[in-house]
Amino acid sequence: PLNPKIEAIIMLRTLSRPVRAALTCAPVSVRLYSSRTPPIFAFIGAGKMAEAMISPLLSCPIVGGGENPEVRISEISPEISKRVTEKFGIKNYTNMEELVEGTDMIVVAVKPQNVDALFSQLAPVLSSQKKKPIVLSICAGVPISKFSTNLNCSKIVRSMPNTPSMIQQGMTVWSKNPLGVFTDSEITLCKNFLASFGSEVMVTDEKFIDMATSISGSGPAYVFMLVESMVDTAVHMGFSREIAQKLVLQTILGSTLYAIDTKEHPTVLKNSVTSPAGTTASAMYELEKGRFKTVISDAVWACYRRSLEMGEQDSNVGPGRTSLPSSEFNDFDYRR
Repeated sequence: PLNPKIEAIIMLRTLSRPVRAALTCAPVSVRLYSSRTPPIFAFIGAGKMAEAMISPLLSCPIVGGGENPEVRISEISPEISKRVTEKFGIKNYTNMEELVEGTDMIVVAVKPQNVDALFSQLAPVLSSQKKKPIVLSICAGVPISKFSTNLNCSKIVRSMPNTPSMIQQGMTVWSKNPLGVFTDSEITLCKNFLASFGSEVMVTDEKFIDMATSISGSGPAYVFMLVESMVDTAVHMGFSREIAQKLVLQTILGSTLYAIDTKEHPTVLKNSVTSPAGTTASAMYELEKGRFKTVISDAVWACYRRSLEMGEQDSNVGPGRTSLPSSEFNDFDYRR
C-alpha cells in the first residue's frame, strides 16, 4: 500500500485548484499563529510567484490562526495590478505608508536588481512603525545582511521558493536573520505561510539558501529540459505530441512518487529497471558516455556560483576551484 502522503498527492491531482489550495494550505501538525486578529500580509511586487503565494493565503485560515489573513499588494505594472486585484478582490496600494501600516509580514517579491530602489522607499516607512513587521524576501541572491543594513531592520527572512508553488506543490528553503529577535509566534507565521504553497525547510545557515537556489529553486528548469528532450524524441519516433507529452510527464511523475514511497537510493531504483544486455542498459551506456551526471552536476554548480555572484560573494567554489563549501552539515536544521 502507498503511504498517506503519496495517496494524498494522487488524490490532489484530480481536484480543482481552489480545492487543492485549501487542502494543501499547511500540514495538520503545524501550530496556529497566535494573534488576536488575523495577520496582515503586504506584498511588494505581485508577479507570478507572489500570485502563487497569495492564492492559498486567502483560502488558508490556518495561517491566520483560524481566520483568513488580510492581503495587500503594491504593484507598479497596471496590467499585473488589474489581474491580481480583480482575481483576489484585494487592493493595490500606491502609498508605501498605507501599505505597511499595521502589517505582520512584508513579502518582497521584486526582481533582485530593483531592491536598492525599494530600500530607499521602504526604510523610512519601516522606521516609523511601532510594531516592526517581518520582512520576507524571495529575491534570488540577495543576502539577509543587505536587507538588514539598508532597512535598519533585524526581522529579515530570506527564502527560495520554486515555480511548482503555483499549484501548491512548491519546495521552499528559508532562513531567518541570526541577529534578529523573533517570537515563537512569528516563526510559526513564517513556517505556516511558506507551507501554504508546498513544503518548506528551515536552515540555520544562510549559505544553504544559495545552494538550494541551484537545486530546488532552478531545479524545475532542469526537469523541464529533460521533459522537452524526451517529448521531442518521442515525436521524432512517430508519436503525436499529445501522446508523447502524456507518456513523458506521467513517467516522471510516477517515478518521483515511486522514489518517495520506497525511500530507496536512486541507484537501487535505476538498477531495478536495468536488465543485463537489455534496452535500458543500452540507454544508460549512452547517457554515461555523454557525461549525463557530470553535465547535471556542472549545471548545478554553475547556478550556485551565479547565486553567490548576485549576492556579491566569493563564487570561486566547486570542482576544480580553489575552495569548496563546507561538507559539514551539523548546523543544518530542518523542520517539516
